[in-house]
Amino acid sequence: MKKQIILFDFDKTLTDDDSIFLLWKYAFSKKKTNYFKFILQMIKGFFKFLFSGFNFLMFKNELCSVLKYFNDEELKEFIDYIYEEHIYKDGVEEFNNLPKDSYKMLVSASPINYLKFVDKYFDFDLIIGTNLDNEYNVLGKNNKSTEKVKRIKKHLLEMDFNIDYENSSAYSDSFKDDRPMLMLVKNRFLINSDVEKRGYKNLNWK
Repeated sequence: MKKQIILFDFDKTLTDDDSIFLLWKYAFSKKKTNYFKFILQMIKGFFKFLFSGFNFLMFKNELCSVLKYFNDEELKEFIDYIYEEHIYKDGVEEFNNLPKDSYKMLVSASPINYLKFVDKYFDFDLIIGTNLDNEYNVLGKNNKSTEKVKRIKKHLLEMDFNIDYENSSAYSDSFKDDRPMLMLVKNRFLINSDVEKRGYKNLNWK
């Protein structure tokens, strides 16, 4: 069945900063960790990245280690904080004006551990994030670039949906990282980006 599909990235598309760094800052404010521990984790991650042959997952695992300080209820409160302090209001308005019968997907490299709670504020039909194991290490692949496309297509196949290319849309701050996802649809929007490309519309959200 042909279906109007709407695709959203999360970090710096709907939010004004990378959510995993916002979670570290949130951890500082809640006194769950401190800046010194953050710096140590980043140094540790950097050296793992170097000695693993530039495997970014080694660095991301250190970033995601902050999740060990939070339970689900606290992560829900973190999403409340994100929505109140770091969500683009223009993005909220854009989302709320989308056709009600469109199929809306949030597809992000952010950890699903907190991303799943975004549904409190946005009526997405599906939220796809990076999966983590019990030690907060990336499970499988980082949900980025072509991996996003694989997971989108897999889900749409399961739903028996074919993308209505002409009427579908995608939103991202990053042409470089999300071009494969953006190419799935005709209507492509770059959020607060300095990149200007033919076939893409630039939107400035606040």
